[in-house]
Amino acid sequence: MTLRVLEFNDAGIRVSDDSGVLLSSPGYALVNGKRIEFGEHARKQSRLNPLNCYNQFWHKLNLDPFARPVAHYRHNADIAFSHLQDLAAATELKGDVLLAVPGSFSRQQLAILLGLIKQCSFRAVGIVDAGLAAAIDQTHSDSVIHADLQLHQVVLSKLTRQGGELVRESVVQVPGTGWVNLSDSLLQLMNGAFIQQARFNPQHNAESEQLLLDGLPGWLRDDSQALAGGQSSAAPGADDEEARRNLLVSLHHSNTVHQARVPRSSLHTRLQPFYQKIQRQLALLDPEGSSRLLASDRLMHLPGFNEDFSRERGRFSALDEGAIGAACLRYHEALRSAPEAVHFVTRLRTFGTQDSPVQPHAAALPQPTHVLGGHRARPLVDGLSLERLLASASGEIISDGVHYSLRNASAGVLINGSSVRPLQRLQMGDRIQLADGSASIELIRVQHGDE
Repeated sequence: MTLRVLEFNDAGIRVSDDSGVLLSSPGYALVNGKRIEFGEHARKQSRLNPLNCYNQFWHKLNLDPFARPVAHYRHNADIAFSHLQDLAAATELKGDVLLAVPGSFSRQQLAILLGLIKQCSFRAVGIVDAGLAAAIDQTHSDSVIHADLQLHQVVLSKLTRQGGELVRESVVQVPGTGWVNLSDSLLQLMNGAFIQQARFNPQHNAESEQLLLDGLPGWLRDDSQALAGGQSSAAPGADDEEARRNLLVSLHHSNTVHQARVPRSSLHTRLQPFYQKIQRQLALLDPEGSSRLLASDRLMHLPGFNEDFSRERGRFSALDEGAIGAACLRYHEALRSAPEAVHFVTRLRTFGTQDSPVQPHAAALPQPTHVLGGHRARPLVDGLSLERLLASASGEIISDGVHYSLRNASAGVLINGSSVRPLQRLQMGDRIQLADGSASIELIRVQHGDE
């Protein structure tokens, strides 16, 4: 049976195997009588039915009795157990599973989690700190800080290299900076724009407020286009400069389309107080600023995060959504333990410092060395401007010393036919092209001799 990975982050608990992420289920529960729903279904009811929607049962995983009855659930652990059952049913989760948990989990919470899993259809055969798994193969720096966004906080994990091992050194929680807090602030900004420009108040009605909340993640993922009815689209006839400056937000409610333009710079400004709280904790965790920052995919979608943290801490690395699950599978032999005595791994020896364990899936592609455009190959170097490679495109290819990434690509740039994230990892064979098909480049590796 295929080994699976359960990655615990209440912004989206992810189930992965060697094909990638199978499901991401946010930590929301909607209780309706004796019936309960989880994940996206529950999140999409959070403004429509707020008194019966819960999102702190993973953040405050405990056995403390509820102050008031919540159906037949006695405490947060009961709701968390039902969420685990829902995840297992949705993904046919059985057999051996590796757990990746955030450093914010206390010993008591880890014990509760393992107790819950013993009652599930699957069994835990290993448990690892999620920050350690995220960083293990991402950088050769002596020190790295992994930053991840949860529903109610950001978690910063500092890891250092000691001999051939990467070791979790310390963990800092930054309360009040989670997705719930950030999204509430951005919704207030957008709501104000609708009131001022369209004489329409989305938060006056639960249904339109829910639509606004549902559309927010998509708007933030796409930095070059606006949304209409939950799907991305640029304003008809809008020029590129207008699209770069303003986000056109459209809501379809009561057979009427309401629109407002929100300056992209104001989205960034709105989140700066949250970023400043994170940066203050980073300064305490790493006063000399010598640690490389490793940011999760959840953070990289936030307006201005890349700019603010690049300016404060220099260039940093970004993870894709499958990074932690893939790392757990690569190191599965080192993480496994007996189901009856699972131990929490907070230090791990990297490949290359020992005989590499057997990997459950194909090894990663070697890193590219050149960019091929037309009949000319240019060396890949840190800071290579995309404009030099593709006329009329902007952006930059950067390196963290191990991997290359494309940063701040302009609208109309695609990678392998798909839209580009603000900071996207590159690998050999990737094709970067203009959306109109007029030009493209390919990442290649030039070998020397018998290399």
